[in-house]
Amino acid sequence: MPFLTPGHPPRVFSSLSVQMHSQLLAAIPEQDLHRWHPNPAAESSLGDCPGPLNESLFPFSSGMINILHGLGLRFLALGHHTPFMHIGMAHNYRNVSQAIQAVRDCGYEISMGLMPKSIGPLTFCFTGTGNVSKGAQDIINELPVEYVEPHELKDVSETGDMTKVYATVLSRHHHLVRKSDGIYDPIEYEIHPELYTSHFRTSVAPYTTCLINGIYWDPHTPRLLRRLDAQMLMRPQKSSSAYNEGSPKLPHKLLAICDISADTGGSIEFMNECTTIDKPFCIYDADQHIDHDSVEGNGILMCSIDNLPAQLPIEATEYFGDRLFPYIWEMAVIASNGKLTPKFEYIEKLRERR
Repeated sequence: MPFLTPGHPPRVFSSLSVQMHSQLLAAIPEQDLHRWHPNPAAESSLGDCPGPLNESLFPFSSGMINILHGLGLRFLALGHHTPFMHIGMAHNYRNVSQAIQAVRDCGYEISMGLMPKSIGPLTFCFTGTGNVSKGAQDIINELPVEYVEPHELKDVSETGDMTKVYATVLSRHHHLVRKSDGIYDPIEYEIHPELYTSHFRTSVAPYTTCLINGIYWDPHTPRLLRRLDAQMLMRPQKSSSAYNEGSPKLPHKLLAICDISADTGGSIEFMNECTTIDKPFCIYDADQHIDHDSVEGNGILMCSIDNLPAQLPIEATEYFGDRLFPYIWEMAVIASNGKLTPKFEYIEKLRERR
């Protein structure tokens, strides 16, 4: 049940009492109460001295906040109460700092082993290396996260540590190969992308809990996932995971997709239409090829809001305003000191013609 504090967004607390929650937090060693920050040199570590967040990426962070909230709802619908219930939709927070604190609260409980064992280790896959992907990664960095290479996902998804989550960043060379010989040539791909295909559906997707898609897609480029792939990924997986305790079991590994790129029918072929801030989630049933306006039922949770910056209006306004300001004179000033500015001198010629 939401816990309301005047002037603050609703927070959803776990089934633990508030008193017990405080006792658990007090049990964490003081040195671990910093936010977790990945160490690029060692793939990942618990950072004793948190590094600065990249404020320029805040407008791109709301998609990740939303899907973490969605995971909490989806797990609950599947019979599991998880620390992700701490996290609300991005627009529920006054600013991004409040949202980040909610993610950290979730991370504290994950680090204490409060994730249900029957879920197994959680894995996140980020596609792309641009601002969209980096903004999403900035949010997951607030969890106890370990970054691994895409080919390592299979192992960590089965035998990984339940007191952390795992993430991988997918670049082109990780999943694109030439159809004729299985080789990736970055120069040729730029010119002839139609000669290539993606093996993401078999090499990475089966071991991914949540996919965060931030890549540009063109009709000539290979799709990341097709409808047929979704049908295969929805089939129950036989796992050798040590985490088979408890119930109910998850129906399949890939539970959620956050398509921040918001390309309908694009790199995620079955992303049929964008979701909205009012209705952020739907369940895609690959067998019937339909979307259910719910977080329950058979299928994959989908979230693809195409106006994400509107959920963090303060940060978005500052970000885009700072970048537009240097061009205001050129773009918006039509006349100055009684004269037309150079870009708008053509108006005088139009007047003379009349």
